[in-house]
Amino acid sequence: MRILTITHNYPRWDGDRAGAFVAMLASETVTLGHTVRVVAPHAPGAGLREIQRGVKVVRARYGPDALERVGYTGALRQPMRATLLAPLMLPPFIAQLWRVAAQEAEKFNPHIVHAHWWMPGGWIASRLGLPYVVTSHGTDVRLLEKSYWRVLAGPVMRRAAAVTTVSQFLADDLRRLMPAVTSKISVTPMPLDIERFAAGATVAKVAPARVLYAGNLIASKGVDVLINAIALLRDQGVKCQLRIIGSGPEEMRLHALAAQRALGDAVTWSPFISQHELPAEFGEATITALVSRGQAEGLGLVLAEALLAGSAVVGTAAGGIPEVVVDEQTGLVATDGDAPDLARQIDRLLADRALRDRTIDAGRARVRAQHAPVAAADRFITLYKEVAKGRSTK
Repeated sequence: MRILTITHNYPRWDGDRAGAFVAMLASETVTLGHTVRVVAPHAPGAGLREIQRGVKVVRARYGPDALERVGYTGALRQPMRATLLAPLMLPPFIAQLWRVAAQEAEKFNPHIVHAHWWMPGGWIASRLGLPYVVTSHGTDVRLLEKSYWRVLAGPVMRRAAAVTTVSQFLADDLRRLMPAVTSKISVTPMPLDIERFAAGATVAKVAPARVLYAGNLIASKGVDVLINAIALLRDQGVKCQLRIIGSGPEEMRLHALAAQRALGDAVTWSPFISQHELPAEFGEATITALVSRGQAEGLGLVLAEALLAGSAVVGTAAGGIPEVVVDEQTGLVATDGDAPDLARQIDRLLADRALRDRTIDAGRARVRAQHAPVAAADRFITLYKEVAKGRSTK
């Protein structure tokens, strides 16, 4: 089969974490004997046309380097806050992505289009006159809380042959927000680079025990709660350190909070690192934490990656996190926004090696079963074939 993928998030260079799961699906689909072409936005430092792991990637240029800041954030809303010029670049961003997608569709003649995120990928796919599948990853579902986004999404979802989500939480939320397309929605997990992250399990743990956070520094991630929990543990005489990898609009405030709590060198900071470096970071960490608030997480793949690398995990009940962190089975769940409870759960894992080993083993097995690359790609290929034969259109 020939599959045209449209996405606003795809690795821009070797080791780039942006859209890594989309790239893994594309490359595994090629491994299984199919042809995939990807249309994505251009970004400074990325090639306009290249081959990545057997996948042809074509990028749409929509402005000079200094203004290409709309894609590669995981959420189209974020760059709107980053610069006053970003909203002005949204129309050319969508127009050029649409133009290039239409050109590639004509040249490539795909059997099916796979759009990741309903906006802008799904919206563009709905205008190509080809059967298409939409996969929602989380941020695009959150857009639908606003009625005007639901109006825009309605035709996209209704015309889609199938709509998949990466977690049961997102599927349930999408059914609540878009009841007219309930019958089209299914949960289809994305693949992870299992062997890459499993290599982290061979890395020695650092001392004192490290608690790791890796992700965007935004309010919904609850990193402030994590910093306060580490301060509480220090006050109780528990020896541990916190490592924070990432960047974002909350960075200065979080640095100030760590200073206010007098954590000093008990907290280390790093900007985002490459996909190649992450397994070792997880391997060195005794615990990886993702303590998001509310419905901020579509799934929480960072915790799945951490489990593969031999790190115990702590999460909250936010969004799809409980589908990775099954409380007391594959990790521990802390109360959303509750630093003392988070400190208790971290302390339990630090103090109990048997608990860590048991939850890591169970979590690793669960992740392998759900996110093994070939199995995940095969599920999508089965869906593609059904759509191409017209059996999934409802």
